Amino acid sequence: MSGPEVVVLLCRGCYCGTRDKHPQVDHDQQEQVLEAAADAHPGLELRVVDCLDECDRSNVAVLRRPSAPPRERDTWLGGFLTERATAALVMWAEAGGDGPLPDALAGLRFRHLPPRRRARG
Repeated sequence: MSGPEVVVLLCRGCYCGTRDKHPQVDHDQQEQVLEAAADAHPGLELRVVDCLDECDRSNVAVLRRPSAPPRERDTWLGGFLTERATAALVMWAEAGGDGPLPDALAGLRFRHLPPRRRARG
């Protein structure tokens, strides 16, 4: 059995997914929308994770394409807070994460540097 075509990592540690930093966001609803999409599409998997170590950019989500080349594998999204962004991520993930980044997500994309690389500058 092969793995999923697309994995969405949804950060729910520290500031992500809490009303402390983003009281206007329905974090539970966001997670439910992503869960429903994963349930409806066998090639899509949602993984709710504790912390992705990008707390300044909360809420954070990552679209991961396990079979893509390493430099194209992960798309990091910060400030992932709106229903529009959630809907765009669902549509893009259902399409396999192929094609251009949807407009609703374009301003949220950032380049993630692992902590050891951040420390070096």
